[in-house]
Amino acid sequence: MDAKLQQAAGYIDVDIDDIDEYRPDAHFEDGDTYDIKDLDLTKPFVRRERRDEFSVTTEEVLSKADFRNVRFLSNFITDAGIIIKRRQTGISAKAQRKVAREIKTARAFGLMPFTTMGTKSFVFGTTMQGQDEDFQYRSYEHSVDDEKDQEES
Repeated sequence: MDAKLQQAAGYIDVDIDDIDEYRPDAHFEDGDTYDIKDLDLTKPFVRRERRDEFSVTTEEVLSKADFRNVRFLSNFITDAGIIIKRRQTGISAKAQRKVAREIKTARAFGLMPFTTMGTKSFVFGTTMQGQDEDFQYRSYEHSVDDEKDQEES
């Protein structure tokens, strides 16, 4: 019985020619190293869509970063209003400090939002006027005195 179980455990019905169909996202060349997780068939690797990166040099940041240049500064904040880390932008520490300071100044002057959570993302040059669907709520007038009047009658 043990021999049959061992034989069944070692048998996989896979055609070598169809190996790309078996795991289309895993491509290993000779000499490549891989981890056990790379071979897990139940959780194939899903590649994230690469979003359009904003590429900028440190010199460009140092010359263009100003709290009045909101269009340029908006490239350094996420949809949630968080300042993008230096590791992702690839600029120097000095330039990152300047960008952060200018974004905070622009926010203090009301040129940029502090956060866009729950609303549409910040896009320079557009207005939110007439787009109050996110902020609508239902209200009703109700007072305790009205309840007392109804109970007495």
